[in-house]
Amino acid sequence: MTLQSSGTITLAQVQSEFGGSNPISMSEYYRGGSYVPTTVGSAAGSYSSYYGNLTSYFWEDTAGGFLSLVWNGTNVYNSSTATTATTITASGYDYNRGTLFHSSGGGKGGGPTTNYYRIRRRTTASTTTVNTSIPSSGTISMNQFYGGRNS
Repeated sequence: MTLQSSGTITLAQVQSEFGGSNPISMSEYYRGGSYVPTTVGSAAGSYSSYYGNLTSYFWEDTAGGFLSLVWNGTNVYNSSTATTATTITASGYDYNRGTLFHSSGGGKGGGPTTNYYRIRRRTTASTTTVNTSIPSSGTISMNQFYGGRNS
């Protein structure tokens, strides 16, 4: 729960949001201290099922080391640097390479081979800066807790 952005905030509300011990002391609630975080995070989401079709795939050119990710028909990542990475982060998502589902090229002339892999994705974990109006030292006033949050 986030503290309200206007009106009266009580010490009990501050303690309910951030934790702490009784008797309540304002010195417990400095930003960056034991109870008031400077950032909060969100965990990465769950991976989708693997896809390997004409609109979503992870592909590489074995000769040039070129790597590309296509999700739902949109190219979301390109690299001309050879990599052995199986997970790439781009556009707010983690993309994970699965098993090979198609290869093309190569042949008798020994030209480059393009490998297409199944792919899945999830939202990337993130952090957000919070509680910027709460001081890390000095005098604290109750209106500095407007919008304060612990998660």
